[in-house]
Amino acid sequence: MSIRNILVPVRGDGKGELVLNAAVALAKKFDAHIDVVHARMGSQDMLAYGATLAGVRDVVNEIAETHAADEETRVKKLYVDYCERHGIANITEPRNGVKGVSASWHEEKGRQANVVARRGRLTDVIFVAQPDGQLGVNTFEAALMETGKPVICVPPRDTKEIGRNIAIAWNGSAEISAAVTSSRPIVEGAEKLLILSAPETHGDELPASDLAEYLRWHGKKSETQILDCDPHEVGQTLLKACADNGIDLL
Repeated sequence: MSIRNILVPVRGDGKGELVLNAAVALAKKFDAHIDVVHARMGSQDMLAYGATLAGVRDVVNEIAETHAADEETRVKKLYVDYCERHGIANITEPRNGVKGVSASWHEEKGRQANVVARRGRLTDVIFVAQPDGQLGVNTFEAALMETGKPVICVPPRDTKEIGRNIAIAWNGSAEISAAVTSSRPIVEGAEKLLILSAPETHGDELPASDLAEYLRWHGKKSETQILDCDPHEVGQTLLKACADNGIDLL
């Protein structure tokens, strides 16, 4: 079990390079391939509901095609320049047994969320930009809810290292259990593993100690930290614990 293919959706929002930097940082650990996909939005995606007048359709079609062509040209140039600057092989066919990171460019018609939901089903991990308000929320939710694959949400800052110091926010649920098992290649490559857990209150949770034992079966030692916080403060407490422990991936 390894990471061989990473999906990175991009668009002209200025976040593509930050997401690629994070994806490359992980890809280097596995000599993985990065599938960069750009969704080309059609005129039907820009039409407001009920806007069916022929004149309106014609204007929107023209605007949509011009915008889509301009964005595709601009974003693809950024991709090509990025590969050249970082020495990443730009390939079109799968290759096996070759060291180093490779990448490929794909252009698909449709909304980005729909494209990610479809292409994400046959990849090993998906990198998306952290949503900014409502921008990017649909793509993030599609990756998370419709692909069944690990999703790494990249914050708006440069990423030099990812997966060396990992924290697992554990609550004993089926969802977090699936996240741990599907991310095992990344987890097993960590130098430091920290399990962060709130106190068990319902009596039917899998405790953090059970996760630690599971990880030991896979040859990984971990530390456990029980969070002392109110339920509505869990998110902030998790982030503080990560910062205090030098965590680069939660």
